Amino acid sequence: MTYNETEDKTLNTEIEPEVEEDTQPMLDDDQIRAAALAYAKYLTDKGLAPGDATFVEPEELLPEDEDSSEEAQAEEAKETEKPADAPAEDEAQTDGKTEEKKKEDKRSAAKRAADLKKIEKRRKAKARNKEKFLKSGKDPLASVMNLHDKVQDGIDGALSTVGRDVIRGAHKISSTYKATRRGIGIAILVTGLLVAGILIVFDYFTVYEYAYNGKVLGYVKDQEEVTDVLDVAGRQLTTNSSTEADVKFVANQNVTFNPVDGRGKSTDDSDTVVNKLIYMTDIETEAYAVYDGNKVVAIVKDQNDADSLLLQTKADLSTPDRGMEVVSSEFINELSVKPVNVLLGSVQSNTAAQKQMTNGGEMNTYHIIEDGETIQSLAAQFGVEDFEIFDESNSEPVTEVETGDRVCIRSLVQPVQVKMVEKGKIKEVVEFKTIKKETDEYYKGDAYLQQEGQDGLQIFEGYITKIGGEETKRKQTAKPEVLRKKKDKIILIGTAERPKTAATGTFIVPLDHYVITSEWGGRWGRLHEGMDLAAPTGTPIHASDGGKIIKANYWSGHGLCVEVDHGNGIITRYSHCSAVFVSIGDLVYQGQHIANVGNTGHSFGSHCHFEVRVNGTSQNPRNYINP
Repeated sequence: MTYNETEDKTLNTEIEPEVEEDTQPMLDDDQIRAAALAYAKYLTDKGLAPGDATFVEPEELLPEDEDSSEEAQAEEAKETEKPADAPAEDEAQTDGKTEEKKKEDKRSAAKRAADLKKIEKRRKAKARNKEKFLKSGKDPLASVMNLHDKVQDGIDGALSTVGRDVIRGAHKISSTYKATRRGIGIAILVTGLLVAGILIVFDYFTVYEYAYNGKVLGYVKDQEEVTDVLDVAGRQLTTNSSTEADVKFVANQNVTFNPVDGRGKSTDDSDTVVNKLIYMTDIETEAYAVYDGNKVVAIVKDQNDADSLLLQTKADLSTPDRGMEVVSSEFINELSVKPVNVLLGSVQSNTAAQKQMTNGGEMNTYHIIEDGETIQSLAAQFGVEDFEIFDESNSEPVTEVETGDRVCIRSLVQPVQVKMVEKGKIKEVVEFKTIKKETDEYYKGDAYLQQEGQDGLQIFEGYITKIGGEETKRKQTAKPEVLRKKKDKIILIGTAERPKTAATGTFIVPLDHYVITSEWGGRWGRLHEGMDLAAPTGTPIHASDGGKIIKANYWSGHGLCVEVDHGNGIITRYSHCSAVFVSIGDLVYQGQHIANVGNTGHSFGSHCHFEVRVNGTSQNPRNYINP
């Protein structure tokens, strides 16, 4: 016998219901209908569903049996007996009861035992009556109950048959699957081996070409040889670079791979990959340019740096005066941020970019020509003229470019400006003005200070508008509080015609022809206070500048001597004259013939001793004349 046959036999044995002999009397159709109606009414009255009904005998059909009371009383008496292991203190309390109390308790116990016995006899009588009533077959409910049991047995048999059929079908499907599973498994195994073999062969002869921005750098056996070291190479190149921009190598973006036939190609290990990346001289990166209109004014490493640059630049250009606060601040330039591709060295730190934006200056940006780019498109992208694009050495303008060429883009950056409105109170200096007044009290060319200038000081309250740091507008909300009045500087300018005898402030050599025989300075152990100009006796002596004659006579060792007062504490002296042509009090003009050369006084030859004295002190004549 097979496994399936055994299983089916077992199922049949378990499912087949036993057939019991029907001891109930057969009913005709009218009796069945009557029984069904009675069953339905019974279920409705009891609130039951079909199959839930239970037999309940009305109490009035069961006769009472008086004899059962004694058995009930005995049972109750038995239940009320004191346990043997009751605590000793209870016995002590019982002993303490009075005799009358003990008698009363015995009577109560006997009565309870009699009642219990009656109840028990009544229960047994009901059970016997019920059994007799059912066996008589006269109760229609009993027939209905038997009918219900038969219907339920039929349903159970049908369900058992369906379950057995389902199990047989499942067993058949399982047997079929077991028969074909081996063939399917073999087919899958063979296919997998073929695919694995093809992949192994392909992998053995395949290497990966890796490139940076389209420039092939080498070959690796596995892409991980490159991807695992990209971060390391980026950090190292950032450290080696002079720029503060971060260098980022990103797989499948600026670093790409291409599977190629590896036969005849040598592959790089991780160390070689790192060296090739960090020693590239033409690293190009995507940076972010700040534009003023269509012109680039700064280049930083990313969008965040660009946003920070604009905020910081505006804040620095919007510093209010002490006691004031900023009401509004905005660039008057049309600034925007766009990505650009430039060589790594062209990326600026935020500090350098901010300095360039606020101060302006020349900016050089290096770029690698990409596919489709021209001189014209590059000039438009960076906001320059065609002739401002130079070769990579930044020496000669270029007129044509090819993909891969490196160029330098020159541009002149103008400082950006901020319009700021500030309000509050501010202590400020009121600068004095210089006022020039003409007067005929002084000669033309002369100027005299009439009043020194002094700045004022006041407290201003209101609004001040500035552009580029320069005040362009103000609106006061209260009258200024003056702390100190300003005093303007006043200068008097002469308008009167100068007479010929007036001093000019410049001096000439008093002789037309001469030889210097002795300079001003130490001589013979003492100071020689003038310059000796040797010339023949009778040579004319001219006034060195205009002035007033204060000496014109013979004077000790100076012999015949003439002195001219030029004002401002300056006099000139002419000694050892042979003749004098002026008198004290005369006004003379520059170059006037006032005496002749001689050899009078302490003199050892014909000459003119010429002195310049300021406030009575001898001065070197060479500081006033140019002999």
